[in-house]
Amino acid sequence: MTDLEARLTQILRDDPVVWPALVAARDLDLPDWWIVSGAIYNTVWNHLTGRPPGYGIKDIDLMYFDPDTSWDAEDREIQRGAACFQPHPPVEIRNQARVHLWYEDHFGHAIPPLRCPRESILNFASQTHAVGVRLEADDRMTLCAPFGLEAIFAMRVEANSRNRNRETHERKAGRCKTFWPELDIRPWSTGPVVTRAADDTDWAEVHALLHRAFAYMEGRIEPPSSLLRMTPETLAAKADTETCLLAIEGGSLLGCVFSTPANDALYVGKLAVEPAHHGRGIGRMLMHQVAAEARAFGHSALVLQTRIELTENHAAFARLGFAKIGETAHPGYDRSTSITMRRDL
Repeated sequence: MTDLEARLTQILRDDPVVWPALVAARDLDLPDWWIVSGAIYNTVWNHLTGRPPGYGIKDIDLMYFDPDTSWDAEDREIQRGAACFQPHPPVEIRNQARVHLWYEDHFGHAIPPLRCPRESILNFASQTHAVGVRLEADDRMTLCAPFGLEAIFAMRVEANSRNRNRETHERKAGRCKTFWPELDIRPWSTGPVVTRAADDTDWAEVHALLHRAFAYMEGRIEPPSSLLRMTPETLAAKADTETCLLAIEGGSLLGCVFSTPANDALYVGKLAVEPAHHGRGIGRMLMHQVAAEARAFGHSALVLQTRIELTENHAAFARLGFAKIGETAHPGYDRSTSITMRRDL
């Protein structure tokens, strides 16, 4: 546990508003439940500025995950929870398995079904807001903070490029500023946004982007890239078992990256940026979101492999915090063909 995590835990334990809500939520025992967002960072800000407990907290968001996506099932849990919590501030109970059913009507664009509440936290409009806490049976707190806690304790609201939710970021930041004028509100970036590949993803477009981005490897690496054996259909199948993130700007695909769990780490592959957009930080943005995903799901590192001939890639990944940890050989080769690099989180 980091110093900021320990500090957050103690602040929440001492708070007469959030602590009883955590205890009640544990007793309610919803599947994969978390108290998230405002009730947590608002409580920290009140502690830092000497304001009273509960000040500025509009409600307490309690999310959980139940594969039954019917409204009746969610309503039963809402009614069951009504008797468990203090009346003020109100507790809003929402099943994250249902979010994709109403998201487009509410926010103007569709998202793929969420896989769990941790992924919901990843998609919050502001990185600062992306925090969740669960109280375990032994009174230990489990924390989900994919973008870390530094911004919360610095009273800095930073936008999240993960999704197209600028309006939500600005609206919530504006409300917070009225209660905590000390806040440093960072503006929404006008650059690309990052989204998870969905059912309507144009895999032929992704396939073509990868070929353009990897063209510089031709004639330089041996054996040739596995991309040469891939089709749009195999990429779509790959995305069924791995996470594929896309960088999109103005409807145009500018980058992609795949990731999948590998022991204690998240393995990163097929990181690609449209050649005409090199130098804009798109690869760094994609890697930032992969790191956030790793932290959200409890992985302690990112790992990747890059061909031994591509020394410029070795240097680029080193600038992103990766260090070489080994070498490997493709089947049939008696020499190293790739190096493995790791970045601890």
